[in-house]
Amino acid sequence: MTPLSPPATGSQSTGLRHVFYPYEGQDQYLPGIVSYVEMARADDATVLVCAPEPRSHVLRQALPDDGTVCFLDPTALGRNPGLLIGAWQDWIGERTREGRAVCGLSEYQWTGRTSAQLSEMRYREWLLNLAFAQAPTWSLLCPYDTADQSPQDVLAIARSHPLLWDGAGFAPGRDYVEGPYEFDPLSEPPEAVEEMPYTISELALLRHTVATRAAALGLSPERVRDFVVAVSEVASNSIRHGGGRGVLRAWAGCGYLVCELTDSGYICDPLAGRLRPTGDQMGGRGLWFAHQLCDLVQIRSTRSEGTRVRLHIELPDPKER
Repeated sequence: MTPLSPPATGSQSTGLRHVFYPYEGQDQYLPGIVSYVEMARADDATVLVCAPEPRSHVLRQALPDDGTVCFLDPTALGRNPGLLIGAWQDWIGERTREGRAVCGLSEYQWTGRTSAQLSEMRYREWLLNLAFAQAPTWSLLCPYDTADQSPQDVLAIARSHPLLWDGAGFAPGRDYVEGPYEFDPLSEPPEAVEEMPYTISELALLRHTVATRAAALGLSPERVRDFVVAVSEVASNSIRHGGGRGVLRAWAGCGYLVCELTDSGYICDPLAGRLRPTGDQMGGRGLWFAHQLCDLVQIRSTRSEGTRVRLHIELPDPKER
């Protein structure tokens, strides 16, 4: 592999240097991470590590404790991958204001996820390239354990990373795909689906319907309120931007309550709802709130077919109710 210049000082003047690190098992993992961190530190960069336990514990033992490596806690974000772009936006903004180069390490828990969560996590990797295209240059290494993963799954992650790390150097990502994102199709809902057309006149009834269904499934009053606000925000978007009407479909399955709202509008910005709204921004907050309040948000929008927004909220274990 032909090494490229260190990630914090490459020829790229703006944007994210998004690096894929496929490894197989613990023997490859730690040496490759330590090598990347040492290269960043030699370039006088701050290293931000976002990794779940027990990975975080292992890395704390192996990496220097001298202030050049900072550990970020992803647990506060829950399991919603839609929150991670905004979190990196905050973390990177804070460090770049200090005038230092930044290298990140972002490892997520891929196992134990639903197919919908995995789909959105892969999409999130692609969106990172857009979100930081005009930001000050920084590097983000994304380790991915290929053990017991299919070649198709590995390829689905690699296609969003322009760069590849082999544990010692960088090279162009041979599987990187530049261009429109190829979405996974949304899963078909079960047969037991509630359906409700709505206009502005039915918004109050829509909120009541969602609240009643959520409460009956055991959600706490706080989580019922969160979900109703999220659904109401998306429904209001349908009325303002989607032809004045939409259709709500709701169902429960696989431990989640799902509300899907469809309308004839088109969302042209792939990052809608992913980036924190600015203080002087007019509108555009509905999808941001939905991401903050739900456990998963899926958006599919085309000019020819309109927009589908699926909001997921995790249900309590029936044994604990």
